[in-house]
Amino acid sequence: MREAAGFSLLEMLLVAGVMGVIAAVTVPLIAGAMDRYEVISGGQQVVSTIRAVRFQAVARNQRTRVRFDVPEAGQYRTEGWDPDTAAWVALGQIQLLPRDVAFGDGAPTVEFVPTGRLPAGNPAAVLTVTNGHADDDRTITVSTSGRVQLQ
Repeated sequence: MREAAGFSLLEMLLVAGVMGVIAAVTVPLIAGAMDRYEVISGGQQVVSTIRAVRFQAVARNQRTRVRFDVPEAGQYRTEGWDPDTAAWVALGQIQLLPRDVAFGDGAPTVEFVPTGRLPAGNPAAVLTVTNGHADDDRTITVSTSGRVQLQ
């Protein structure tokens, strides 16, 4: 009589148990990595917008700015100064941060003059993009000369 080929119930339970342990260990690691990725992505998106607004200030020879948490938290928009109406006007669409990502407290408005610099007398602008975990935070610094850095 031949023995049947295959795996015993005990072997299959053992493999299922090992796979369960591996999954239990890796799922939190992957979730944490995804959270960090969202903050990094959001920070890079904001930096790109700030740089584009700086270039627009120079190209249009007009004051431009980026306002954060406007019109709502986690949103931001770009604006240009219209000398005819003596008012700020929207340039483009409202932009959103990735889900569960926000600006830190006191996010400053970043304004550029036509030279691509911050207005005279304004200190460097520092902005934080966060998901609530300090280890994941990204800091954006705009120097008075207009240089934009993401750390």
